[in-house]
Amino acid sequence: MIPATDLRPSRFVRPVSLMIHRSIACILICLTALLSVGRVQAQNAVDVDGARRAKVLDSIKKAQDFLLSQQSLSGSWPSAIGSQYEIGVPALVTLSLLNSGLPPDHPKVAKALEFLRRKQDPTHTYEAAMLIMVLTAADSASDKGRIARLAAWLESAQIKAGDGAGAWGYGTEGSWHDNSNTQFAILGLREASQAGIPVDRNVWRRTQEHFLKTQSGPVDGPAGSGWGYQGRGGSTGSMTVAGIASLTICASMLADDSQDTTPDGQITCCGETDNEAEKAIQAGVRWLTRNFQIRGNPGGGGWRLYYLYGLERAGRFTGRRFFASHDWYREGVDELVDGQNPRSGSWTSESEQDPVIGTSLGLLFVSKGLSPVLINKLKYGSNNVDGNELEEPWNQHPRDVNQLVDFISGQQRWPKLITWQVLDLNTAAGGEGVASLLQAPVQYLSGTESLDTIQGRELELLREYIAQGGFLFAVQNCENAAFDASLRNLVRRLFDGQYELRKLPSTHDIYRSEFIFGENPPVLEGVDFGCRTAIVYAPFDHACRWAKWMKHDPPDRHPQVKAQIAKSMQLATNVIAYATGRELHDKLKRPELLTQPDQGRINRGRLSIARLRHTGGWDTAPNALRRLQAELENVGIQPAIETPNLPATDPAIFDYPLLYMHGRKNFSLSDAEREKLRLYLENGGFLFADACCGASQFDASFREMVQQTLQQPLERIPVDNALYKLPIGYDIQKVRRRFPSPGQAVLSLEESTGEPILEGVQIEGRYVVVYSKYDLSCALERQATTACAGYIGEDAAKIAVNIVLYGLFQ
Repeated sequence: MIPATDLRPSRFVRPVSLMIHRSIACILICLTALLSVGRVQAQNAVDVDGARRAKVLDSIKKAQDFLLSQQSLSGSWPSAIGSQYEIGVPALVTLSLLNSGLPPDHPKVAKALEFLRRKQDPTHTYEAAMLIMVLTAADSASDKGRIARLAAWLESAQIKAGDGAGAWGYGTEGSWHDNSNTQFAILGLREASQAGIPVDRNVWRRTQEHFLKTQSGPVDGPAGSGWGYQGRGGSTGSMTVAGIASLTICASMLADDSQDTTPDGQITCCGETDNEAEKAIQAGVRWLTRNFQIRGNPGGGGWRLYYLYGLERAGRFTGRRFFASHDWYREGVDELVDGQNPRSGSWTSESEQDPVIGTSLGLLFVSKGLSPVLINKLKYGSNNVDGNELEEPWNQHPRDVNQLVDFISGQQRWPKLITWQVLDLNTAAGGEGVASLLQAPVQYLSGTESLDTIQGRELELLREYIAQGGFLFAVQNCENAAFDASLRNLVRRLFDGQYELRKLPSTHDIYRSEFIFGENPPVLEGVDFGCRTAIVYAPFDHACRWAKWMKHDPPDRHPQVKAQIAKSMQLATNVIAYATGRELHDKLKRPELLTQPDQGRINRGRLSIARLRHTGGWDTAPNALRRLQAELENVGIQPAIETPNLPATDPAIFDYPLLYMHGRKNFSLSDAEREKLRLYLENGGFLFADACCGASQFDASFREMVQQTLQQPLERIPVDNALYKLPIGYDIQKVRRRFPSPGQAVLSLEESTGEPILEGVQIEGRYVVVYSKYDLSCALERQATTACAGYIGEDAAKIAVNIVLYGLFQ
């Protein structure tokens, strides 16, 4: 067995010996790789969400296959209640297939849509609402007239007076009503409104009043109160989630300017307002928290799958990941995946024996619950003992993020189904840590009290989140001086005084990432960290304006109010677009943690990489190499801890078989630096470089430096080179590259798929320099923005790994 000697040759050896040491290094690292594969697999096994996600995706596929297999030749689905709901059942199935990822042009989905379009308009509440939801999900302009007609029928079918005022029954006949029909009517009208169909505000107002008067108990008690099937009967889980979701929808449609707007159109954000609907929603949440179940419908004695279908909606609409200590989505999918029929892929329950209906409801829960979490709204400070979040300073505007996410999901280049959630910093600090923050690409921080309560582990959590490529968006509420001063101090505490908030110039990419702002845009301040601005602060209460946004403005809304709301919504969308590059991941696909290196780890038998220092931003992406090391471990290569930053004149560069280099600005190397670099490369060394975000200044300087150093230009590396397909690396012959669209004022990214554009220089038949003029480093660091020309993060990591392996083993 080869002894585990230190891979780094003595810095006193002659440069000519670097090739010999490289050969020894390759042998030892190969052995290390073989031994470490098992350890890597064991580490991946503890990635609970990763394993859960694989099971969920498999479960979705099985449920889809089952439903598709049950479709009749007509395009419909047979069901025990099919004769009663000839449109309702196929609409429910089709909706579940569309929401779980099948496109409208899938042959069997298209056949189902054709069947539904042939049918006459239904005269049952369930069916009319379900048909609206299906047609809006199919997103065809030709259906808009029918959606409007169905919405008008639902409006007419609402009970206008008496005990059932604001509710719906099965149709227009009689005064019968129940909260199940009412929930579906509201869901259908919401989708119609999202599709651009105006809905009479009186419809929303009557339904809000109905749910307020039928809540089962007082709203101010710690136990909360829920809803029953009809009237003020005993509360059940299925009807309580229906009440929560319905009230949340109505509240979002009924923003009222009478209490917080002056006659001349000025918004007074933090005056006294009537929060009756919000209090009722919170009371419903407390009831559900106290009575939470997954294996059954609390208080209901049946209809478990229908309850879970509503639970997903209530959790998503209210921004809840947890009810008490219960992670409703993870617990729910674990239970459903385990309970799925292993042979057919269907779901049923004791009271839901029809597998077509049961599977559709289960599929809606499992698939819609995967919706990407766009924003975590941070809860901080002292907790309210009775759970009334309406009185907590961090939640000054309860509907701010909900309305913002709703607005963003309606923009052209964004997914239609995205969500948000409240994240308690204290709970995260004592539990999952930074992994819980990484569920969302943006953390939102606002309020009306000092942030000095964020100390210790909570402060470390935010610091680590930023280092992991996260983004913090802070907004001042109510012109609160304590929040403003403490946020500035928080930034200093996060970075040990090295950074401070500074006003962003009007030329900053944020001001054109989605909407164009002119010469005097709204004031934003920020902190640049790595490849981008990683903290953005708005010292103005835009959140108050977000909370007032509606798809359709009330008819008497002052033009000044409309203008203020539009400006605040557009500015926030720009910030989120800049922060995310519109790259979102489903709830169970968290970014891999960039772990701190094990300082006790011995460097023997491990790959050592050094960073080459220069004047063009050598440390633009300070954590990129850390991420690259983690990616190398995934293919069985164990990197050394030590990654020194060395100028080319330092003799220690000959201790390292690979040098890594990136930047954004112009730079030049001295004659002495170029001579040492030439000697290093001619004697077995290897240089890997990329231009951060495709920076043209760095690109021009790097090309000139290579020409001057090696007396030959960079050349395109052909796709048949071994670099593009390595046995222990990846096949990177096709990757995804993003680049800002040329000639457009608004920043947007186009995506292409093809071979990487890599260039290099050969000495004696081997590439000693490999260079990407498109970004790898910022993508590795998760700091790419809408202005960043480069590769998608996952593919950037594969390209970088292959380059390192090629440089080591060629």
